[in-house]
Amino acid sequence: MMSWIAVLFLAFPAIALAETEPEFYLCSPYVEKSVAGEQTDLGWPVFVKLTEVGTTSLEAFTEANIGKMIRIVVGHREFSRSTIWVPVSSGNIRGIFYSREVATDWQRTLAGKLQAAPCGAWN
Repeated sequence: MMSWIAVLFLAFPAIALAETEPEFYLCSPYVEKSVAGEQTDLGWPVFVKLTEVGTTSLEAFTEANIGKMIRIVVGHREFSRSTIWVPVSSGNIRGIFYSREVATDWQRTLAGKLQAAPCGAWN
């Protein structure tokens, strides 16, 4: 019984210190176009070209989060997740999906009217 109590006390500080992954939200002012690609060994890609303001915002976000796992989010759905090793300055991002249907659905979502907010870095 005592050993369980010790384990609980040791676990709580780690839970309290756990950091959530920084999120970057794609919104209508940030997405210029999206294209679903052909199947690769990894799955079905969807490529996104950001606008100038989206590119600038993503570059600042990735520069501030070097070495961290980040999430690219649209609405309440995760588009992509990766560890950032260098700032993303190209304005090009991609997500990889397990089926053509899922990739096509994402491409349609990104090509349609996205929410105006949240937009960019979000905690």
